[in-house]
Amino acid sequence: MDPTRRLMFWLKLPFIADAALVVIGVLLLVGGNTVGWWVLLFAGIRAAVGAISVWVIAPRVLGRPVPPDQSPST
Repeated sequence: MDPTRRLMFWLKLPFIADAALVVIGVLLLVGGNTVGWWVLLFAGIRAAVGAISVWVIAPRVLGRPVPPDQSPST
């Protein structure tokens, strides 16, 4: 698998967990449990950090030149 695709996969995967946390938070709120607000807040913070990593950090990492292999040739 291409390293670029692998990096983007692992950066986008947590958004699925964020969506699951939102569903759990909403279900808690519908059930009358106020801890659902904390779950929603946590999911929002996770999504914000994930968005920053996808749109800011990943392009910088992908734009770096790959250093040459330092292993001795045989």
